[in-house]
Amino acid sequence: MKISTKKILAGILIFIVSLALPAFVSCGGDYDNKNIAIDTSLDDYGISAGETTTEERLYPNLDAVDFGGYEFTVLTRSASAAYPDWAEWDHRDISAEEMNGDVINDAVYVRNKKIEEKYNITIKEIVIDESNWTVFPTKVRQSVSAGDDLYDIAVPHIFESTGLAQDGNFIDLFKVTNLDLKQPWWNQNCVRDLSIINKLFVIQGDLLIMDNDAMEAMIFNKSVQKDNALESPYDIVKKGEWTFEKLIEMSKGIAKDLNGDGKMYIKDDLFGYILQCDTAASFIVSGGEKIAGKDENDYPIITFGTERCYRITDYLSEMLSDTENSVNLHSYEGQFPIYDEQVKMMEENRALFSWIRMRMVERLRGMEMDFGIIPLPKLDKNQEKYITSTNTFTGAGVSIPRTATNLERTGMILEDLCAESRYTLQPAYYEINLNGKYIRDNDSYEMLDIILENTAYDIGHIYNFGGYMTTYLEYYGRSKKVEWVSGFEKSIIKMEKDIEKIVELYEKLDD
Repeated sequence: MKISTKKILAGILIFIVSLALPAFVSCGGDYDNKNIAIDTSLDDYGISAGETTTEERLYPNLDAVDFGGYEFTVLTRSASAAYPDWAEWDHRDISAEEMNGDVINDAVYVRNKKIEEKYNITIKEIVIDESNWTVFPTKVRQSVSAGDDLYDIAVPHIFESTGLAQDGNFIDLFKVTNLDLKQPWWNQNCVRDLSIINKLFVIQGDLLIMDNDAMEAMIFNKSVQKDNALESPYDIVKKGEWTFEKLIEMSKGIAKDLNGDGKMYIKDDLFGYILQCDTAASFIVSGGEKIAGKDENDYPIITFGTERCYRITDYLSEMLSDTENSVNLHSYEGQFPIYDEQVKMMEENRALFSWIRMRMVERLRGMEMDFGIIPLPKLDKNQEKYITSTNTFTGAGVSIPRTATNLERTGMILEDLCAESRYTLQPAYYEINLNGKYIRDNDSYEMLDIILENTAYDIGHIYNFGGYMTTYLEYYGRSKKVEWVSGFEKSIIKMEKDIEKIVELYEKLDD
């Protein structure tokens, strides 16, 4: 979910969902609110495009070049063998061997064939099977260290791209010929938030859907809501009153010891809300704050430690300590597949709210349980907008290894792949997710619009300045007590030194 418009391709939804619905687009920066015409040749592949809307399709300013059968390689990862609970985070957006009737697979196949034919290339995905999270970055480092031009692009998770960039493994994307990062198929908020001293080493865009899947939101169980005579969360969101306080207030009194054994347990009982360790960083952003931002020179600055920040962490502490009414999934990690249990709790009507990555809703599509999707809460009603973050541990981006020998060719193919994805892969993604699987009522369409409207990334969290993320934010969900204030005070000097070090490293990188 990238591009900055607020509405997703009206023509697609009209024909895909067979309803006259508000249009939506993927999230990103500040591109115009215009509907976009879709390549009608997709009709041949079961992805209906509908009539031309108010704006003609956009094309990159690139002429076809014959690259003589060049093999364009993309390095990705798979964790499903070692971590079955993470199988849904294997890539499905880079390659497809043949058409098989799956709408996303077929869209990837069509996209790739168009680009392959235009440039006389073949696109090859090289998948690293991971036994742990160090395998992928190790492969990148080994390749660059050896000077091997093995990969045209790499697709790291956002959080690990930072270490790889600091080690000098990636090219500054602003310097790559034929990459136009102002175009709407690139995530403009990502460009805005992830650059440092006007250098950018990872970018999200329409080429991928794994970053769509990693968008953070909340769901609510309609049966539990109605059984407790609670106001519709949809209405609360529309009034601008969906806040941390409201989340806690609505969840109070929901918990029930269903089996009567005198204790609350995740597998047996009813809870007000399901959270996890990722929730802390997510709620800090949704509350309108960040660990670090940037000044007018694109230099990182610490922004945490304000009164507003500590109001957010007070709410987080209250949620964390209320173990009778809340479930912190990561406190059960290693005991059983925690995400399966999260789904089971919602299916069995044993939770009112749950924090999610958007990929989770596909697990819910075949269930009788009726649910709604809503944005992350605001700090208070005075906050102007709801803000959405992308999970950096599962959200992937695109980087170019420093050993890429022909950046003009790499930039041209990457730019065209991303542009073509805007009119193939992205519509397919919304079809499979919106067509009675992802969203079950008209209100959720409006909620999705709100979720995608205003996105942000926190470089303080992503770069883990001073270890504050791993030492304190990641303990949310693992411990009943987190020392937010004293932890920040202990970390701030180290955070500032880390910023100085990173800026120095980036200044020295030879582009």
